[in-house]
Amino acid sequence: MYGIVLEGGGGRGAYQLGVWKALRELGVDYQGVAGTSVGALNGAMMVQGDFEMALDIWSDITPSKVVKIDDELLEKVKHLKITSDDTSSLLQGIKNIFHNRGMNTAPLRSLLQQHIDEQRIRKTGLEFGIVTVSLTDLTPLRLFLHDIPQGKLIDYLLASASIPGFQRQRIDNKAFIDGGIYDNLPVSLLAQKGFKNIIAVRLVRKGLKKWENMKDLEVTLIKPSESLGSIFDFTRKRAHNNIELGYFDTLKIFKGYHGRRYCIDVNRDEEYFLDIILQMEQEKLKDILDGWGASDGMPQKRIIMERVVPLLAELLPVPTCASYQDIVVALLERTAAKAGVERFKVYSYDDFECNVLKVYQPTKQVTARLPKILRRNELLLRTRSDQILDMITAAIVCKIKQN
Repeated sequence: MYGIVLEGGGGRGAYQLGVWKALRELGVDYQGVAGTSVGALNGAMMVQGDFEMALDIWSDITPSKVVKIDDELLEKVKHLKITSDDTSSLLQGIKNIFHNRGMNTAPLRSLLQQHIDEQRIRKTGLEFGIVTVSLTDLTPLRLFLHDIPQGKLIDYLLASASIPGFQRQRIDNKAFIDGGIYDNLPVSLLAQKGFKNIIAVRLVRKGLKKWENMKDLEVTLIKPSESLGSIFDFTRKRAHNNIELGYFDTLKIFKGYHGRRYCIDVNRDEEYFLDIILQMEQEKLKDILDGWGASDGMPQKRIIMERVVPLLAELLPVPTCASYQDIVVALLERTAAKAGVERFKVYSYDDFECNVLKVYQPTKQVTARLPKILRRNELLLRTRSDQILDMITAAIVCKIKQN
């Protein structure tokens, strides 16, 4: 029995739709959902079970569908293209924000009223919990459906999502603010209901794991492989990118795919990648090593293992315990990204390697020999990381072509 926990994060919430899409395709069933802020809003739609409706909302999102704002004027502000004719509108908008103590969220309320069916949600039988904070009582609230009065679900969803800068939500003469200031990823809500297997969806890549000391709890953590942008970025372009990212990040977790920027089904063993590294093109490697002053009579394989591999692990976005596979794949991903290889697609390793070889264009190499006194200086080598990685990539691509 899986439970889904969704983190708060404003405009980054489109990522959770991508996760949901992947879970549906993978046949992952869930019996409970908990969320904070935008995680509560997405959680309500997950309990309601209307994926297509949720996808339509996020795919067509604009700032004016969340807060009362002029989309065209906002774009001008972002790109510093304000004209004299816009000044009065901009000043009036700022005045309204101060007068209302935050941006007017009437559009978001209207959006929820159109699409959230409270009675349908209550009839599903699924557990659903949210977090908000009563500013009036200075008290955090961890609420399940049975704690929320009939007809008040949308009010409490908005209370959970009252992020800083938005108008405070008022319910029965009490003011509420975003639940994220208390618990932005409320794993404990489902844990207290007896859930042992939980899929927790982050909207940031790092953060406190409040559940780590909970016994008998299996948490599958899905987190973004790159920044999801600002919490205030409610634009279609950002939403589309984050949906795709959530989808492929989830496939990597559940299907064991590799890659940081790309999604690669690696069907080669570690020996294959070790051989590529050890047998990289000798002339190109010699140029690199001579420039570093790293050869000095040491056997080539020893130099590769003791100097080249550790340096690659430092310069590439790989974990400290990176395998040879991680290193080669990261180099190929770097080349693919530079050449604009299609990103959001599942590749077999062989297909990905083939695509990289097709688009690879060697960078014009200038093998600048370092003064002898500076050779072996690891700090200096890191300042030339792009050049070093380009040169090593050239040596490795030559080896792959030979295969």
